[in-house]
Amino acid sequence: MFRALNRFSSLCGFWATALCSSSLLVAQYDGALPAPKPLAVGFDSITKEQSQDWLGILAGPGFEGRGTGQLGYVRAAHWVAGKAAEFGLEPMGDGGTYFQMLPMTKLFVDGMQSKVAGPGGLVIPMEKNVGLDRFPSQPELSGKLAFVRLVGDSPRFEEKSLAGRIVLYVADAKNEGRASFLLGQQRAIGVLQVTDKEPQSTPQLKRGGRTSNSAAGTISRVAATLISNAAGVPLTWMEMPDNATMESKTVEDSVTLQIRLREEPVAVPNVIAWQRGSDPSLNSEYVVIGAHLDHLGLSRGEIHPGADDNGSGSTALLNIAKAMATNPVKPKRSVLFLWFAAEEIGLVGSAHYCNNPVLPLDKMVCMLNIDMVGRNEEKGGDKPEDNLRSLHLVGSQKGDKSLHDVIMEANKHVNLEFEFDEEGVFGRSDQANFFKKGISVAFLFGGFHPDYHRPTDLPSRINYDKIAAAAKLFYLTAHLAAEKGPMKVPAAPATPEGAKGEAAKSEPPKAEASKAEGTPSAPAPVATPAAPVAVESKP
Repeated sequence: MFRALNRFSSLCGFWATALCSSSLLVAQYDGALPAPKPLAVGFDSITKEQSQDWLGILAGPGFEGRGTGQLGYVRAAHWVAGKAAEFGLEPMGDGGTYFQMLPMTKLFVDGMQSKVAGPGGLVIPMEKNVGLDRFPSQPELSGKLAFVRLVGDSPRFEEKSLAGRIVLYVADAKNEGRASFLLGQQRAIGVLQVTDKEPQSTPQLKRGGRTSNSAAGTISRVAATLISNAAGVPLTWMEMPDNATMESKTVEDSVTLQIRLREEPVAVPNVIAWQRGSDPSLNSEYVVIGAHLDHLGLSRGEIHPGADDNGSGSTALLNIAKAMATNPVKPKRSVLFLWFAAEEIGLVGSAHYCNNPVLPLDKMVCMLNIDMVGRNEEKGGDKPEDNLRSLHLVGSQKGDKSLHDVIMEANKHVNLEFEFDEEGVFGRSDQANFFKKGISVAFLFGGFHPDYHRPTDLPSRINYDKIAAAAKLFYLTAHLAAEKGPMKVPAAPATPEGAKGEAAKSEPPKAEASKAEGTPSAPAPVATPAAPVAVESKP
């Protein structure tokens, strides 16, 4: 989808001069114009092969899914910082480093002291019987029981039948990855999946004054059998024959999770690097390009690699950073590169930056965000082969519309096919926090697919041409935006043209599976980090 440009004449001087001297470069997609010669070195440095190499590291076993607060994330942050140093970018973090630290507190479940109290005086220790990926703020969580077998394409429940309940469930392959979300939609306060493995709790991060009134995790088949028998419920709900059908059994018996926690202060880094602009009179102003580095990490004993979410965006940002650093012609205004922590647990890293900026926010030209640009969308009737070169452009018309025009102009040299029907995900990625501060933003998003937030989000399933295309687009966009200067959000921000905002509502939110009180969200796993050194949490 392309739009005619009617408001772009003020920038044509630089771009027209550049085009007149363009070399015959390889275009990203058929029909694209050659890159402007002054930017050709950087443009040509962005390749699918480089993207594949870097993403193979970011989403590889060494970084263990980059869970916020986990050792894998710390390793990934150090690796990205090392690449920024290799490119020659300036560190802009704390104490002359590339790290801006987010003070947090890590919570661990003490399995020996924690218990499950069930019907008829039943008491089960959590150690080796229950593992929690998400746990409530209060020490006890009580609710009436439900026993559920989730099967089929569209499991249905009686309205509010699970509200306020603690649900023990099994699920077929179609529902296993989305079970917490589906049960959370029914306002269950606790969801425990029956497993034949030994359940283990995953440490969590405590942030700010946020509280949780829900729990999610796994329960051993032995413990689930004891609870089901104590409640007088036949064990057929745990069976999964070939002809299994949906089953939901509610009882008046209650169960209580008695959870004992211990705390440990930690610090989690955003990674920040700086390309200084070439014009001393303008380089105090800057363009921000960002991508979240974190994913779900280790959870329930499995690595969630996060190749698309958001290894792809982090890789695209590395490509842009290298291109900016190596291209002989620098932008007049500066460029700040931000790899955010803690997006998956509520856009925490970008919120921390916006509340603690290393540079004045009023000097920011605009913010460009890249999140999930490595897959071909598979949603509804869409086939992946029909989306080889398509990306959703989100939020570009919410602020100063000249940002949208800048992107469309840059796309003449890449020729991506834009779609504008995912405004519903605008609040689910990091650009939203910058928009709240009055900054014009744009968000590149490839769309949802069956491997979203699953261990199967693997590098082998990535469209590396698309990552390179996204990087080339925002490389050129950043140069154009740096040429143009500040783009402020109007007093009454416009509604994006062509935005439907409905398509995404059937999918789990990007940052959390649900914001509703008492609704389990996507797990926010954490494990013990090494470096950076822990710091005390701020109130």
